[in-house]
Amino acid sequence: MKEVKAFILRNDVQRYIALAFIVLLLFIVHDLISILLLTSILGYLAVKGANNVQRWTKIPYGFSVLIVYLLSIFVVVMAFVYIVPALVDQFAVIPNEVNKLIKEYPVIKQYFNETYHKLDLLSEFSKNWKSLLASGWDTISTVLTAFSQIILSIFLSFVLALTWQRLRVFGSQFLHSSYPKFFKNVYELGSTFVLILGSVIEVQLLIAFINTILMMIGLSILGVPSVLVMGLMIFILGLIPIAGVIISLLPLSVMAFAALGWVGMIEVWILIAVIHMFESYFLHPRLMASRTELPVFFTFATIIVMEHLLGAWGLIIGVPIVAFILSVLGVQDANITRSTKSE
Repeated sequence: MKEVKAFILRNDVQRYIALAFIVLLLFIVHDLISILLLTSILGYLAVKGANNVQRWTKIPYGFSVLIVYLLSIFVVVMAFVYIVPALVDQFAVIPNEVNKLIKEYPVIKQYFNETYHKLDLLSEFSKNWKSLLASGWDTISTVLTAFSQIILSIFLSFVLALTWQRLRVFGSQFLHSSYPKFFKNVYELGSTFVLILGSVIEVQLLIAFINTILMMIGLSILGVPSVLVMGLMIFILGLIPIAGVIISLLPLSVMAFAALGWVGMIEVWILIAVIHMFESYFLHPRLMASRTELPVFFTFATIIVMEHLLGAWGLIIGVPIVAFILSVLGVQDANITRSTKSE
């Protein structure tokens, strides 16, 4: 019995017990996992942004949070006012480019016609219109649910950032409770994961933004149409490490081939390769110097497995989760935690 008690009281066992408690808690609230992750990411970025504003302006922390969110709202509103109309105009160009591609290459038109006749879409719709309408309603419900989760997460992250200092004081009270060691492990594990997740997302956002600007400049020079639409797609897919470049290759190739032919498509491939090399050998090593580093194959395997387990979220948070596990096991150096805490 003494041996069992001594085993349970070991520091590493206590740490794994705290980890199991966190996993169990997340499993219980798994329906709210999207809101929790979004709130954590937005809250991390808001707190860090507010701290930077406070450091630069010397104004109170609460006003710094308000400035960060007001600036964010201003940017979103300006995007809708000025960018969305341009996006709509450029989306209208895409069908014209596809029609031009079909006219110039009769083989593609013949393939589309044969596929259309084989599918017999009108007959399929008349037979399965109820299930199609049901699936359409499910899609609308999913979009509305996702939108409501985003709004709720933004509100919660605002409250979290605004009351962050009070929350830290409240959390420190658990360290003086009847189980200080347990709550210390829970706090350290939770804070480590949030720091890894937040810092990786932060750097990935910066890398995606720089890559998007460079790609849009390059596509404009090459004469590819709908540059804003392509830029939006590149930025969104850029949040997926490594795999995002491969996924964006297909629509970029189609647009370049439709507008510029084989030569233009090859030029776009060269542009993607050059910018990806710039990211891999310059941007990523510099910006990720104090963050997590995983081999390319391991990153690919992580994304595939995590997408299977967690769905779309796995594409974004898969790498931070694995980096967190490696940090807990002591496999990977935890420089990320120390460097982020010092900022």
